[in-house]
Amino acid sequence: MNRLKDKVAIVTGAADGIGLSIAEAFAREGATVVMSDINEEKCKQEANTLLKYNSNVLTLFCDIGDTKSISSMVDLCIKKFGRIDILVNNAAVAIPGTITNMPEKDWDKIMNINLKGAFRCIKACLPHMISAKQGSVINISSTQAHRSWDNWTAYAAAKGGLLSMTNQLAGQFGRENVRFNSISPGAILTPMNQKRVEKEGEQFLKGSINQAAMLRLGKSKEVAMTAVFLASDEAGFITGEDIIIDGGLCTLPRYFE
Repeated sequence: MNRLKDKVAIVTGAADGIGLSIAEAFAREGATVVMSDINEEKCKQEANTLLKYNSNVLTLFCDIGDTKSISSMVDLCIKKFGRIDILVNNAAVAIPGTITNMPEKDWDKIMNINLKGAFRCIKACLPHMISAKQGSVINISSTQAHRSWDNWTAYAAAKGGLLSMTNQLAGQFGRENVRFNSISPGAILTPMNQKRVEKEGEQFLKGSINQAAMLRLGKSKEVAMTAVFLASDEAGFITGEDIIIDGGLCTLPRYFE
């Protein structure tokens, strides 16, 4: 407890799934948490639960596909709390499609949210971290940036771009004591994957489980606790790293759907 005491964190895509688990873990560890999402109502509902761990939880509407929306979020955070110590770029969209048939609008949407959205958030938050001479940025990438899955080219390209951006920024801003790291989850039992199980049945579930050497799906909490570590002073000399949380998925031959 209190590993993040007195730190202010922004978590995008915090209404459910991995983002919500990260927000909850941060609140448990004493951070002031700004939960942002396009689904502000869901954020508000979840914040009521988080308040039992920490009274400093703020929910905001934020569309990371819109620069003005991000600017408003950051401005309000600074006005209310005076600082930003941690930024978690978690919000993303997942749109499959073979590269020969995918409409350009789908490609552009993925790039605008999954990659450019992180760019926008970093651009808005980084000056405050540089001014404070400290900060931790955590980009949520994916094992799809490391392995090949049929029909997920755009998603993989955006998540791979996050890895490259993380590495480049870590090298450039280490002298400012601002750290950049990423997390690449594998098959995690999020609400999105739960809906796929309900829609596609046991075949999808079995296939997902069999991807990992540990023969199970990951838990959002397991990703969240890694984010706590990277955000904390315990990781004060770690930057430019990607932590893969996949139960050994990337150590095995790739899974065909």
